[in-house]
Amino acid sequence: MRALALVTIVGAFAAQPAFACSFGPGYEAFRVAPRVLRPTMTLAPAPDVAVETIERGYDDGNRGSCSDAGVLVLTVPSDALGYRFELVAGSLDDEVFPDGYVRTRERGRLRFVWLDGEQDWQESIDVLLKITTLSATGVVSEPTLLRVRHSGGASARR
Repeated sequence: MRALALVTIVGAFAAQPAFACSFGPGYEAFRVAPRVLRPTMTLAPAPDVAVETIERGYDDGNRGSCSDAGVLVLTVPSDALGYRFELVAGSLDDEVFPDGYVRTRERGRLRFVWLDGEQDWQESIDVLLKITTLSATGVVSEPTLLRVRHSGGASARR
């Protein structure tokens, strides 16, 4: 009887909803089959990438929420291309951009999430990114430079 009561109690706790934060990236790996890659001397035009939004983390008092996440959303010209990001100036406290080429999961958008911190006051961001694209047939683009800035300060996400 005690074993049944213990199983019931453990089952009740296990059935409680989880309050952990879970943010999936807004991109996926872009892969080109090796047999498709053909060396080419011609580069595609530089992509037109822009910052759509930057949201900064803050402390909402709930350690299980996602309030401490920073979110950067970039608009991109094509969902059929892979995008590679290289930090050429400035620095970020966390790894925001993955290695290699990534493609969209949301139409025309790439979303990057990082641990921004649980403070209500965030440091400024001023970085310069070099962005290149890769087509499914292996054509690489000219690079484009994108400055990503946020003044920091008190979070306005509340």
